[in-house]
Amino acid sequence: MLSDVMTYFGLKRTLDHVGYFETTEQTNLFKELKPQIRQGRLIAITGVVGCGKTTTLQRLQLELSSEKDIIISRCLALDKDKVNVGVLMSALFLDLSTEKDAKPPTHPELRERKLLALIQKRRKPIVLFVDEAHDIHHSTLVKIKRLIELG
Repeated sequence: MLSDVMTYFGLKRTLDHVGYFETTEQTNLFKELKPQIRQGRLIAITGVVGCGKTTTLQRLQLELSSEKDIIISRCLALDKDKVNVGVLMSALFLDLSTEKDAKPPTHPELRERKLLALIQKRRKPIVLFVDEAHDIHHSTLVKIKRLIELG
């Protein structure tokens, strides 16, 4: 099918080598997101399939990591319908810990206390990126909001 499309439009090479074109809307989105991230806001980027959400998140991560004033954490869980607050807290714990082989405590209260201590110790805004988060249960978002309020 791709070869038919390429033939129809007279393309000789695939578009894999093409760079990133940032629209004015994306520039404005980044401009608006950065202060919100620094203030510790809970942000959801939504849109129809193929509109560039994942690409926007990747570019935002790249840009924020180069600025060095925000700590970036990512949830890498592949089974997105199983992502819960424990998985997200583990991602935060692993990304915030300065120990090489740090393991999050299994007891929920201890895990939350240690995570809050890590957050306070780092003294920088923290952003947790979760791509394809549409299967996350709403109670997980409520718990993350509570964690933000405690931190």
